[in-house]
Amino acid sequence: MQNFSNILYNLLKQQGISQRMLAEMANTTEATISRYLTNARRMPRADLVISIAEALGVSTDYLLGLTSNPERQSLSAENEELLRCYSYASPSDRKVIWAVLDKYQPKDYRAAASGQDKWDPKDSIARQDAIKKFEDE
Repeated sequence: MQNFSNILYNLLKQQGISQRMLAEMANTTEATISRYLTNARRMPRADLVISIAEALGVSTDYLLGLTSNPERQSLSAENEELLRCYSYASPSDRKVIWAVLDKYQPKDYRAAASGQDKWDPKDSIARQDAIKKFEDE
């Protein structure tokens, strides 16, 4: 697998972008870009990886050598909102959400993802009933 330095060099060459141009596009200095191109062991901060990836139109995973697919993957606004809401849900509310989603998931994924096999005694009776209702359907 290639390292950050090699991937960055290849992208600049493929896209015909100079170090100076990339530095401007990524809101950093030409010297910073040069350091990452010449020192294969050096890794930029996460925020700079994101800026460079956005400037070059590739995913951060590709830039870091974690995938061979350079395309950026993004979520729809609706999916981002669902994830945001889920992140604020309490553990017991998450169980209810997983119970609702259960019928849409492959059987082998359900238990591992949802944690449905681990009941919290603090779950309210109403939440337990809601989960049971969806399990029975």
